Amino acid sequence: MKQVAIKICFMIFLQFAVAQVESVKNGSGLERLKSAIIGFLNDKFADRKVEYIVDLKTKMGESLIQSSDEIYVIQKSGSDYKGYQTFKIKVCSNGDRKEMLVQAFVRTFGNVLLARKDLKRGEVIESNEKIFDSFLIEKVETTFLRDDFVSDATTILGKKVKKLIRKGEVIYESYFEDLPLIKAGERVRVVAKIGNVKVETFGIAKADGKLNDFIRVLNPTSGKLFDAKVVNRGVVEVEIEN
Repeated sequence: MKQVAIKICFMIFLQFAVAQVESVKNGSGLERLKSAIIGFLNDKFADRKVEYIVDLKTKMGESLIQSSDEIYVIQKSGSDYKGYQTFKIKVCSNGDRKEMLVQAFVRTFGNVLLARKDLKRGEVIESNEKIFDSFLIEKVETTFLRDDFVSDATTILGKKVKKLIRKGEVIYESYFEDLPLIKAGERVRVVAKIGNVKVETFGIAKADGKLNDFIRVLNPTSGKLFDAKVVNRGVVEVEIEN
């Protein structure tokens, strides 16, 4: 009697194990599809330093994609890389090829800069010490964040805060602005380009100017004003036609 009971238990366990293997086998094709989509996104959006989780929304039968099938992501709709997406998939199985559209919700995760404390408008991030004192980096879900979130703190070094930032707030590039390389009333070096010839003189800046800004500059000798492009700290450039 005991042997019969053991045999029955073993048969139940064996059936359960077979069912689990079949489940893994049937599901592995879908997992490989998710991996193929993630690989496609990593290649297409290599500049996005994020990790992906793909949630398939298209109802797919267990036998539609087998574990031995070759899966290729041909293209996707739209230019975005997260949220609801539609992918065109090609599946090759034993010489047969089939194409299908697969809908999925793509979640993204990455390192994001957060405010360690409140930051006032006008504060300047002038040093690495200021960065470490004011910000921290955490890995968070970025699916619903704007694309200009800051992940590299050095990109805001030397910039000025444009708005009040609250403690714990996600940091975006748009929260900062470059400091002017030239300030109004400052004596600047003027590089005049005439064809391939450069002539240097000095002038007085009449306005603040950031890199590539055009500002009015006063010629102190003639008293005339002219427009010049800010090209470096204390340096402007003007092109004069022959």
